[in-house]
Formats: sequence, structure tokens, C-alpha cells
Amino acid sequence: MKKVYMSLLASSLLFGYYGKVEPYQTYNIKSDVSGKVIEVNKSSEATNYKGIVIKIDDYQNKVDLKNLKTQLKNFEIIKKSQKEIVKRKKRIYEIYKNLKTKSQIEKDNKFFDYQNSIIALNQTENTISNLKAQISKLEDTISKKNISFKNYIYEIKVNKGDFVNFATPIATTMDISKVKIAVFVPIDKIDTIKNKKIYINDKVSNFKIDKIYKVADKKYVTSYKVEIIGKYPKISDIVKVEFK
Repeated sequence: MKKVYMSLLASSLLFGYYGKVEPYQTYNIKSDVSGKVIEVNKSSEATNYKGIVIKIDDYQNKVDLKNLKTQLKNFEIIKKSQKEIVKRKKRIYEIYKNLKTKSQIEKDNKFFDYQNSIIALNQTENTISNLKAQISKLEDTISKKNISFKNYIYEIKVNKGDFVNFATPIATTMDISKVKIAVFVPIDKIDTIKNKKIYINDKVSNFKIDKIYKVADKKYVTSYKVEIIGKYPKISDIVKVEFK
């Protein structure tokens, strides 16, 4: 019986290759921020859930953001006033510099007064620029503390109450919009599989060759690894692949 099985296996290997159906991509997601996990939607595992899955405490970030936006609003008002001051002091200086009845000291004072108003305006504009940068950074941090995923959620690795640091693993997700299958084709057969239709379990499929690794595999030393991609309903199935 064992001889018959081995004979059948050897015969099948003459015509096809066997591989496991895998997700197209697997992503090991890590935290971009530090903080305490305050919400976890564990029911989103094994789904393509759309929405916030993990929430990290962002209370203080939101308080700081509100304060910065208030400061920004106030400095915008100050800037508007300072621009008017610059215009007026420039106008006064332009008048003074051409008056023969005014001394050079008086003219210089008006000039420096005008220049100081410009310096004050520039300082306010720099403060506004810095505030905007801080606001943008805080908004980015807050968004990274409210975590959602684009792909199939395979595993959530944190629980409510955990403290995560930057780069702490938090989830594994997968792109299952298509799948990949790796097969090992003898090096001398590689050229014969190109531009051929790919059959999966004896049926013509939508699969295409995605990659051919032009280095002999460490385990299958006389073969190249070939990855094909396409649509298939069951991940983890072992399937027969033929090129013909």
C-alpha cells in the first residue's frame, strides 16, 4: 500500500506542484505613540472591521490642543494689530525723514521705532508658526491614539489597561483581498512555466506569476521559489498548481 501511495505521489509531482494558500500580505502593526490603552474592541478580531479598534488615552493631548488653539487665536489678533502699527510707523517715518525741521536724532528715533515694530511683528509670526507646528504634531498624536485598521484583523495583542510604548506590537492584520501561493520549481523548468495558464486543483484559475526568486532555495536546493497571486476562497488550503 505504501509503495502504491509513493508511486501516485511521484506521478502527481511530475505534473504539478503543491503549495499552501496564504494571505497576500501580513502586517505586524506597532504603536506609533506611548500611553495607556483605555479601549479595545476584541470582537473585531477575525473581521474586516471598520472603525476605531484600539484607543490610547489622549485626554491631556486634547487639553493641550485646546490651549494651543486658544493661544493661536490670540496671537492672530495681535498680529493683525501689529501689522497696522507697522503701516502707521512706516508712514510717520516716511514723513519725518524728508522734513528739514526735524533733527537727525528725531529722524533716527522714528526709523528705529519703525524697525522695532517690524521686529515685533516678525516675532509674533514666528510664534504663530511654532504654535501651528505644535498643533499639527498634537493632532497627529491624537489620531495615532485612535487606531483603526484597513485590512483583515487577525489578532489584537493588547488589552484594556495595558501601557504601550513606541513600537510596542499591538496587532496583526492581513490583506486577504487576494492570496499568494509559493511553489518550488526545478531550476531547469523555470523557463517552461512562463506565459502559461495556471491551474489550481485541475481547474484553470485567475492566478498570475508574481515573483520568481532567482536564487536556489535553501531547503529545495535545485529549485527556485515561485510566488503566484490570485483569488481563492479558502486560506490555508494545500492546493495543486500546474502551469500549462
